[in-house]
Amino acid sequence: MDEKDTRLGYNQCTLGTETGPQTIIVRQVIGAAEEQKVLDIHVVVPDRKPAIEQIVDVFVKDVCIDCVDVIHNKVIVRGEFEIKAIYVAYLPDQPVHAVEIRHFKWTQDIEIPGARRGMDADANVIVEFVDYDVDCHSRAYKYKYGDYDNCNDGNCNDHHHHHDDCDDDCDDDCDDHCDDHHDDDCDDHHHHHHHRWTRDFDVSVVLKIVAKVMADRQVQIGGNATMPMPTQPKG
Repeated sequence: MDEKDTRLGYNQCTLGTETGPQTIIVRQVIGAAEEQKVLDIHVVVPDRKPAIEQIVDVFVKDVCIDCVDVIHNKVIVRGEFEIKAIYVAYLPDQPVHAVEIRHFKWTQDIEIPGARRGMDADANVIVEFVDYDVDCHSRAYKYKYGDYDNCNDGNCNDHHHHHDDCDDDCDDDCDDHCDDHHDDDCDDHHHHHHHRWTRDFDVSVVLKIVAKVMADRQVQIGGNATMPMPTQPKG
């Protein structure tokens, strides 16, 4: 037999026929689920910064997951993010300023049946919604909603009473003539000063967190293996 015939007669596939069954490790997903995390955060402008006349934008950045822990039938996901608000300051030249909350931490538990301690887990998070709300007596409310008629808060029912009286802000600009006579000019001034500045506001954030739990499993392939490749997740 020549060299060519020798090559043709050689069986190059030996896995399972000559070496027997092989055991391999496969990563199997035990389960996956998702949850929403709703957060209401109160933001206060530091004293070193000017007060707010108008909020330009509020956004969430640097969203990350710090750790993922697996317990019985549940995954605990912990992370953090930053909030940044851009606003027009209540100053004559109306400069633009920013206020931030850094490393705001959050925690969310997600139920995954079959999860056990020691299993591996992975998670990711996205921001689904961001919005802000301000005191309806402030100028920032007027800029966002257009008018005080949209204010449905029970604490705002007395805003017409404040409209009739000179408050602390009005005292800075009203003279004694305003206090004693309350003529038509002063009524207009009171209406203007009803839109006051603010130093705090609330931010609503909605996160979507998705987690999955995984485990290693031994399977046999080739030969007369008694443990075939699984077709369905175990757990």
